[in-house]
Amino acid sequence: MAVTEEIVPGTNSQVIVPGTNSKRPRLPRAVPEPATIGVCALSGRVDEVSVATGANYLRDLGHHVVVAEETTNAWRYFAGTDDERLAGFHRLLDDPSIDIILNARGGYGMSRILHRIDWSRVAASGKVFCGFSDFTAFNMAAYACANLVTFHGPMLAVDFGRGEPNSFAQQHFWMAVSNATHRIDDVPSVHDYGERRIEGRLWGGNLALLAHLAGTPYFPSIDEGILYIEDISEDPYAIERMFLQLYHAGVLGRQRAVLLGDFTDCKPNNPDRYPYSLEEMIETLRTLVPFPVLTGLPFGHIARKATLPFGAPGTLVVQPGSFSLSFSGHLQGGRVIP
Repeated sequence: MAVTEEIVPGTNSQVIVPGTNSKRPRLPRAVPEPATIGVCALSGRVDEVSVATGANYLRDLGHHVVVAEETTNAWRYFAGTDDERLAGFHRLLDDPSIDIILNARGGYGMSRILHRIDWSRVAASGKVFCGFSDFTAFNMAAYACANLVTFHGPMLAVDFGRGEPNSFAQQHFWMAVSNATHRIDDVPSVHDYGERRIEGRLWGGNLALLAHLAGTPYFPSIDEGILYIEDISEDPYAIERMFLQLYHAGVLGRQRAVLLGDFTDCKPNNPDRYPYSLEEMIETLRTLVPFPVLTGLPFGHIARKATLPFGAPGTLVVQPGSFSLSFSGHLQGGRVIP
């Protein structure tokens, strides 16, 4: 894909614009208000009380909520057997009244069923699909197998079922899945990069899942992208090792920018080893790639999280001490805000 770099007239700002020969993504329909929301659990076991609390919270907002009966099943580590989890998902998928399918929680288990999902059927449904953590595997596979734009964002039990939802997360979620354009402005970030605007396809999620799927049919080929990354409970050296896997696989070098989200509880844990820090990992990462690596994007295993499309065009504006991120072209019939 051809890439051009320009200077913004009247400034010293650099503009990086990807070529136009990328595949056209398949878009979900914008979520109406009120919406019919389907809930299932495709990964780890989920607490029944949290599911009920989250569903009731959304109902109190005026939405209709359909919880797959298998959602609170339990088998070994998982929310039911692979067959049960798939059955609940497929029932919601085939229900034409449902506008959006929210995963209940993450954990582990999505990788066990990726090969049993008909991704063309998923894309043809026109629904919005949203989650994070282990749901990154779904985001990856949906784009790799069906070129479908999905969302990295809140999950029912985690974000709506544990007390009052975070107002930032709630606002950004509904705007991202219903509006034709959306922005996250003035994100504080310590860096030494000059002012520039970078355009590219937004994608990413949990680093462990990206590294896990590398070399599989479920890893999308995205060039000149804006890659957003988060993780939880990993030593910084292990985070660096996963980034190096993407680097040596040729993935990292083909991007236009990396945005680092929250790395919850990612600190040195072995007192007998050198305490290799997250800051040192970021320093190493910045020496590997010729484009901005920016910290501070509000997403990950935190309450105050933005909702981000996976596979849609985005624009990153880098400024001294901060950056802004906007996106569009992620929905069919999104609401236009004057």
